[in-house]
Amino acid sequence: RAVPAARRPVVKFCHKQSGLAGDVSVDNRLALLNTRFLRLCAEADERVRPLVYAVRLWAKQQGLAGNPSGGGPLLNNYALTLLVLFFLQTRSPPVLPTVARLRDLAGDEDRATVGGWDCSFPRDVALLEPSANTESPCSLLAEFFHVFGDFDFPGRVISLREGRALPLPPPAAPEAGEGLKLGPLNLQDPFELSHNVAANVNEKTASRFGRCCRDAAKYCRSLQYRRKSSKGRAWGLTRLFQPGAVEPGATSAGAFLISIPLDADAGGPRQLCRQPGGRSPWFWEVCAAIAFVLRDVLKCSC
Repeated sequence: RAVPAARRPVVKFCHKQSGLAGDVSVDNRLALLNTRFLRLCAEADERVRPLVYAVRLWAKQQGLAGNPSGGGPLLNNYALTLLVLFFLQTRSPPVLPTVARLRDLAGDEDRATVGGWDCSFPRDVALLEPSANTESPCSLLAEFFHVFGDFDFPGRVISLREGRALPLPPPAAPEAGEGLKLGPLNLQDPFELSHNVAANVNEKTASRFGRCCRDAAKYCRSLQYRRKSSKGRAWGLTRLFQPGAVEPGATSAGAFLISIPLDADAGGPRQLCRQPGGRSPWFWEVCAAIAFVLRDVLKCSC
């Protein structure tokens, strides 16, 4: 499906077998460098991936996340990822370096300028200094909600280049964001500083994002988040990722499902039920998928 009205025209597609969605665009070098930057951040600290995954899944379940190229006012996954990276830059001590610091660490082979924007940063994660921050992913997730629950989104510009929230209007220097489209949520692209990644978000969505963060922060302080429920209720991360409000003690607002794409030739669940002991290739494929989510995404011990 072509989306010619998008900021960068794309063709959207969906892989039927897996359900994975993607975009195809042409001559968009900034997008390539943004992707390399996100990969560098993910490789810099093992807590980045599970934290980004958790926030994006939570936002989707709360109806806060969507695709802006479709014209909606929701946050896209790129904006949510940048919010997480900015949050990690502001920890004490920081988990991730600022983009300005990355630019200082870049070697001659890492220098890149696209459209007049300095996109220099190291390609080799070994050049980054290990973080001295020892907070767990779960405590970081709770603190993420606490920070953005009371954040002044319309009155500040979130800058990953500086690793801090800049006052409005941003400094007049061209590199500081001249021409940045301001709105209810101002999230500056790490390289293209005139681009507000959340420019499509309206006041209602920005306000609801803050409110959902406050509700989640309150839930993360409750016993239901830290301790298994004696009444059989959903608890911990499972409850946090279910649709609807996450007020402590609230009942389940809906089932939490992750679909696992399987080869149709394997026979599916009906074939599984027919086999004694259920030890078909289908069964092991499901086990591998569940183990991957628990071990590699949620960092559980299996």
